[in-house]
Amino acid sequence: MKKVKFLSSEDAVNTIQDGAVIGLSGGGGGLVEASILHEAIERRFLETGHPKQLTCIHSLGIGDRQKRGMNRFAHKGMTSRVIGGHWIWSPRMQKLALDNEIEAYVLPGGVIMQLMREVAAGRPGLITQVGLGTFVDPRLEGGKMNTAAKSDLSEIIRIDEKEYIRYFPIPISVALLRGSYADQD
Repeated sequence: MKKVKFLSSEDAVNTIQDGAVIGLSGGGGGLVEASILHEAIERRFLETGHPKQLTCIHSLGIGDRQKRGMNRFAHKGMTSRVIGGHWIWSPRMQKLALDNEIEAYVLPGGVIMQLMREVAAGRPGLITQVGLGTFVDPRLEGGKMNTAAKSDLSEIIRIDEKEYIRYFPIPISVALLRGSYADQD
């Protein structure tokens, strides 16, 4: 049996490279958030300036409206892009978006959840009718929240004469998950 190496939170976040795409889990108000890892990554950035230029993806609001969750990533230069289901729990990240300090996007929470599953399976994104005719429709705003957000995250495709949105795959470099208990299995 292969021996599994357990890392401290500091050692774990030291493996995160500049420019990483980080998938975050949680449900707002601190529910199921990897709070210890969030705190360690923020501390590392404040002490060393790294990791920087991160992309953060989350399907639900992450934080406590004060300092936890996405607020830990809300430092100029630390995060360059956020794709989130909603932003209500992170006023500091909202301010960076408002000031065009980051690229800010909103996609439906369920779309982000399903998109992460599709990416993990190696499939070419998510094809769905969810979002057609709304602000996430690429013919309208494409989920872009500010002028810094210039990338298209989706396209319209037709299958059997029906329109769908194909949300492009966004490969995750690092997933920060809460694991209150773990063993080598």
